[in-house]
Amino acid sequence: MKLFTPCTDPASSRPLGLPVMVQNGFSWRVMFFGWLGLLTYGAWISGLLAAAVSILLHVFIASRWDIAIIVGIHAVLATFTAEIRLWEMRLNGRQMGLPIPAPSKDIALIRWADRHTSPVSPPEFPCASS
Repeated sequence: MKLFTPCTDPASSRPLGLPVMVQNGFSWRVMFFGWLGLLTYGAWISGLLAAAVSILLHVFIASRWDIAIIVGIHAVLATFTAEIRLWEMRLNGRQMGLPIPAPSKDIALIRWADRHTSPVSPPEFPCASS
């Protein structure tokens, strides 16, 4: 079972703005690809800051420690990917909801929709007897 945190946009033009579901936990994509993995999640600010730090460390640190430092940066970014994404969502004006336990992102979205009532009323069909 995984935990997903829903991030809703209060300024959404749609009547029922679906949230972005952020999975809590370790990210293997970020572990292997580093700051590029953050960019694929849509965390532009954090991804570009991590890229700048990686490039600066590559330029200013001796080559024998270069790989160890890059692997360490990837491990730290992968461990805190969920927190980084939630921070970026808050910067973009989204509101965080309560974590939802679910085996997949789709089921977490269904559970989120079950908790919330739709502001749109269902259509009324004409009565068959009239």
